Amino acid sequence: MHSARLRTGFACSLLWLASQAQANPAASPVESLSMEALVDTLSLEDLANMVVTDTKVAQSRDTVTQNIVVLPGDGLDRQPTPNRNIAELLRHVSGQFVNVLSRNDANWGSYAGLGPKYNSYLLDGLPIDSFVDPMSLDPWAFERIEAHKGPASVLYSNYLTMDFAGNEAPLAGTTNLILRERVDQTLTRLQASHGTEDTSALRAYHQGRQGNLSYFVGASGERADYRMYGVPDSWLQTVEDPDYRKTKFYAKVSHAFGRDDHRLSLFAHHTRHDGDMGRPNRDFRHRYDLLNLVYNNALSAAWHLQFKAGERRYERQFDNDNYPASLDLLSVSRTPQRIRPLDLTLSYRHWGDALLTVGVDHQRVDYRTETRVDGVLNRENRVEGSSRGLYLQEKVQLGDWVLRAGVRRNTLRHQYALLGGQTPDATRAEWSDNLWSIGARYNLSPTLALYANAGSSFMAPAAKQIGGTIANPLTDSGQIANPGLGAESGTGKDIGVEWRPTDTLTLGARAFHNRVSSAIVDNVVNANPSQALASNAGELTATGIEVDIAQDAGQWFSWFANATVSDTETEDPANPDQDGTRIPFVPDQVANLGLSARLPGDIQLHAYYHWVGRYYDSTSRASRIPLGNHGVLNARLEKALAIAAPQSLTLFLDIGNLTDRRHELPFGFRETGFTAVAGVDVRF
Repeated sequence: MHSARLRTGFACSLLWLASQAQANPAASPVESLSMEALVDTLSLEDLANMVVTDTKVAQSRDTVTQNIVVLPGDGLDRQPTPNRNIAELLRHVSGQFVNVLSRNDANWGSYAGLGPKYNSYLLDGLPIDSFVDPMSLDPWAFERIEAHKGPASVLYSNYLTMDFAGNEAPLAGTTNLILRERVDQTLTRLQASHGTEDTSALRAYHQGRQGNLSYFVGASGERADYRMYGVPDSWLQTVEDPDYRKTKFYAKVSHAFGRDDHRLSLFAHHTRHDGDMGRPNRDFRHRYDLLNLVYNNALSAAWHLQFKAGERRYERQFDNDNYPASLDLLSVSRTPQRIRPLDLTLSYRHWGDALLTVGVDHQRVDYRTETRVDGVLNRENRVEGSSRGLYLQEKVQLGDWVLRAGVRRNTLRHQYALLGGQTPDATRAEWSDNLWSIGARYNLSPTLALYANAGSSFMAPAAKQIGGTIANPLTDSGQIANPGLGAESGTGKDIGVEWRPTDTLTLGARAFHNRVSSAIVDNVVNANPSQALASNAGELTATGIEVDIAQDAGQWFSWFANATVSDTETEDPANPDQDGTRIPFVPDQVANLGLSARLPGDIQLHAYYHWVGRYYDSTSRASRIPLGNHGVLNARLEKALAIAAPQSLTLFLDIGNLTDRRHELPFGFRETGFTAVAGVDVRF
């Protein structure tokens, strides 16, 4: 009761301060404007140097202590995404290893030497699931993507999901998917394509503006006779081509209250993912729904208020057989989850260019797993959880120096009605921790800067890891229960340099060091059926360096290259099988090379080569499987046909895995090989 009064009082105090600032408005300087209002005040070059993820309001990149990579929305189509996953758009960003298992499954990669749960995902600054939502959302809705590297645990909370690898923390970074906001011109876009595996797709998008109201709507549908995406004779073995169907519907409305920096917007997205896994009783039916409500108000030159609320509903359902003994229907598994995040942030500009950020966030989750066998419903897990955070950050500019420091108080609560089909002895659990973050940047010149950051995080075990998801350990794939799991804590550090020696050439390097205590690690303990067990694996240490080079020679040619080298180790003296082994899913080396060129006949070529070194799927010496040591080449060809402006018609060809590599992936998956999709894109 006391904490509820404290939370309510804190929110009311922020609103009172905002109302006092609103009573004395002033013309806002460029730095305090919302991102959409900057369109009217800055050139395109200036806009490319603005980011919002580091402070939640638009900031010039030379005032940001972290390394942030920006992917503009108009360039997202240049990269083929064979598995239809947004994470694949970030595959060529240094420090990341994107490891999407199939069109039906999530990204099990790594970030700055740590596993997939140590980089959170945001939608307009509000948490989403880094495993599910990149499979669901449509990138045509995005204005840009900001990949924020390094600790971000002060301004952004963990995501309180119980599915996949459990809670997700921004210790290694966070990825912010920023939606289109203000619409300046009416646009309709249609796309049709067909390719290998009998893949057919249709996409449609329309945007417009009526006075102060901007809006867009979109839809897409895709179907395919997919190929087997598992290792032969594994739990993913097929007896027919897997069926794949995915449809998406989304819309956003945004209303400006007299000015662009005072705006209320609502975004909704729905995905239906149906099909089968290549056996008669291995159907799946998934439904993903998402709502984002955002209120932004630049109250004055000094004050900026943001309120964000969301609803995320995930429902995954699988039919299970008893392969290889039988292909008959054995059971139906269902995992519904609902998460409601809230965030209230107040930014105060003072002392010239100093920026104080203070706020409160909250999440509530309802998670269940159940299995139906012969018409009888077996409820396995029923958990409710909540997360509350209070945060404060100050950023000060002193000449060529930028200094940043922040703190957060975070509290997580779980209530267990059922775990593993039983009412547990302990029906409640609570974890609290104080987190911190600091950073500095020194601009030696307009083209050369040094930066360094450090911060902490903590993560509680998820209900899935504690209670498990397996009804029958002899036949079911899923999570093995471990009721003895404890919470983990982590620290992250980085230091780097950014240099632009010429107008067209950019160089960068970043070194990172991350350490996690009592780390919760998912280990693959059985391949058929595929089963994982989470355990506290002592200490995880990850050290590495990433280097980048990029050159833009104009519309005729541009290229980039980067490489990441990581040295990781698990320290667990009490368990010799895991002591001194490497962190799962983290390659020792990752390298990328890409180019864009205009070929004869006015054809645009975008080519990307991705090399992955050695990595493992487990910390256990006895059961881990070596993976990696492969390269994949993807490419896109585009030909724009002459048509009356502003209309356009473009033919394209996306090629995935040009050399037809079929390497093994974690959990019994494998790369499916060469793909090609040809299509037409019309805008009017």
